[in-house]
Amino acid sequence: MIFPSVATGAILVINLGKNRGSLRGKPRKEADMKRSIFLLKAVWALFLLALLLCPVINAGAGEGGKVPLKLRKVALFKSGVGYFELRGSVESGKGVRLHFRREQMNDILKSLTVLDSSGEGVDGYAISVVYDSTKTAEQQLSDFAFNLKRGDGLPQVLEQLQGTRVELIVGSTSVTGTVVGVEKRVSRDSEMEIPDFYLCIMDNDGHLRSFNTGEIGAVRFLDKRLNQDISRYLSILFQKHRKDEKTVVITSTGAGMGELSISYVTEVPVWKATYRIIIPEDGSDLKPFLQGWAIVDNVTGEDWKDVRLSLISGLPISFVQDLYDPLFRKRPVVKMEREALMAPPVPEAGMRADRMASFAAPAPESPGKRRRLSGPRMEMRKMVSGESEFDRKMRELKTDTVTMERGEMFEYRIVHPVTIERNRSALVPIVAAEIEGQAVDLYNQKVRPRNPLAAIRLKNSTGLTLEGGPLTVFQGSGYAGDALIKTFKPTEQRYITYAVDLGILVNTKTGTKTEEIDRVIINRGVIRMRRGVVETRTYNLDNRNTRPKTVVIEHPYHPDWKLLNRVKPIEITDNYIRFQVEAPAQKVTSFSVREMRESWERIIVGNLTPDQITVMDQKRYLTKGTQKKLQEIVALKSKISTINKRLEAIQKERKQIFSDQKRVRENLRGLGQTTGERGLRNRYVKLLDQQETRLGEMQRREKELNRELRIRQEEMEKMIEDLEQDLRVEDS
Repeated sequence: MIFPSVATGAILVINLGKNRGSLRGKPRKEADMKRSIFLLKAVWALFLLALLLCPVINAGAGEGGKVPLKLRKVALFKSGVGYFELRGSVESGKGVRLHFRREQMNDILKSLTVLDSSGEGVDGYAISVVYDSTKTAEQQLSDFAFNLKRGDGLPQVLEQLQGTRVELIVGSTSVTGTVVGVEKRVSRDSEMEIPDFYLCIMDNDGHLRSFNTGEIGAVRFLDKRLNQDISRYLSILFQKHRKDEKTVVITSTGAGMGELSISYVTEVPVWKATYRIIIPEDGSDLKPFLQGWAIVDNVTGEDWKDVRLSLISGLPISFVQDLYDPLFRKRPVVKMEREALMAPPVPEAGMRADRMASFAAPAPESPGKRRRLSGPRMEMRKMVSGESEFDRKMRELKTDTVTMERGEMFEYRIVHPVTIERNRSALVPIVAAEIEGQAVDLYNQKVRPRNPLAAIRLKNSTGLTLEGGPLTVFQGSGYAGDALIKTFKPTEQRYITYAVDLGILVNTKTGTKTEEIDRVIINRGVIRMRRGVVETRTYNLDNRNTRPKTVVIEHPYHPDWKLLNRVKPIEITDNYIRFQVEAPAQKVTSFSVREMRESWERIIVGNLTPDQITVMDQKRYLTKGTQKKLQEIVALKSKISTINKRLEAIQKERKQIFSDQKRVRENLRGLGQTTGERGLRNRYVKLLDQQETRLGEMQRREKELNRELRIRQEEMEKMIEDLEQDLRVEDS
């Protein structure tokens, strides 16, 4: 079989073995018949294969069939994105194909960067970047007039391409002509129907000729555009085998060979940190030893071979915006108006270069602090007392990592090249160093009421920012427990708990005592009296171990409470204050935390009674001046109360008069013109006249009382506003 380039015309040569005509005339076995049918159907599959392989391989590779760009650098961020950098020599005019999943295209379009890293030919150097549209493969195939997906073989392909100029190889003869059609003929042999297909063409002399497709050795399409369409059609079919794969083609238009650098950011799994720490056994003068590993997952579909790997600790802002799908916006339809033509507008000129400098000048780069991290030197030395073989072997781990601060982030750069095959993950060592730490017990009543937790008090003396992750604790030569740490900055101190210390039992008791009022404040018409409430919590530590323990107690922290202990806490957090207590072996140790909180009582000055003032004076809650002013306020309050009572009496009398007048007026309306009724009417009129006179007097008196009430109230409000006191009872 021969598969030359499609650009010169598609040629297909198939050797079917014996001539099909020789198979007729005598009985054939069923196996031979099936073989003939199989070979006939194979014509179509081989035809597709010939057209499929040639264009894809040539377009996707550089010279010699090798991919021109290689993945050189990978940087993984904790925000779930990765930075990829490819470099290589590319000949001008030859496209470089990159393949991505559809969901990656938005990130690619947002971050793709193409640079000429050679430093030559920058002037006039141009880059062309094209990529597949958003159409699905089915939508793209529907644009073609022919359908090559049917499985009827070569006859159905030729039948769809009627009118096409072709060259046929029949035996040793070459025939050129135009496809007219395909005829199907059915023959019978041993009670079995055998289909035969005959291609009818019009040759250059205008003769119609028929050829058995089983005897055609090769077919060449002579129309260049048809070859391009078939090549594109098969390329789309090939893409269907890689679900939702999109191709980005990058072509340089410079001269000769160029050093091309392509970088982009796309979504990747978050790299994870995991640690191991070795706690020396009792009596050892060694420090705890910390190992750190990074878990890296390669799910990109491509091998990472000898890449420079960087792991970035921190959370840069990252988002996805839909740049891949075409965006259409409706525009207003403007009717053509017949007006005088307007001169073309002239946009303002841009800023001068010297004025742009202040905007465009890049910020100076501040070189980060670089440290080369390596494990401790394991020189020939005597075994330190308490150091096990397991401990010594664990401390021999070394890392080949350069660390660097990058603003708010921290970078672990692996010095040696890293290789991770596609769909594989790897553990990469990033930390191997001694770290300052002390074994303690940490007790928190909310976490576990009866026992403290075995812990390590660590101070990050590695000089590195340690990313959060799980930590496995080894003590001596064995496993001790698991812990979890959050991001750990240099010089920061943390407690890492990894087990329950069942050898110490804790019992807590709480007591409350209310103190006498020790402060009385009067301000803005309110009397506030403070009492001190002393809260005491006692922690009884029963250490049943055979060795002493250092216990750190986490006591709830109340910022507005006053600590009465003479022993000061070793640390204060957002929610707890920590006290360190030494618990001797096989003894009970008690430790109490005494705190005082304030309790305030409130009394409104205007509501005070003479009896209350007397009691407060007896308890020495008032100064002499305050007592006198309060008595004046109470006396004035009594006068105001008297005025209010008089006003209430007037209102009550007025209401009664109104009720009597209503009754009298109703009676007047029922009286006639008799002598007796006229006398009664005179009496009613006289009564109404007296009542009106009384109402006038009451109105005048009410005005006088309201004026006096307003004066007294203003006087009392002024006295209350001016009344101030801040008295500490013990000092009075």
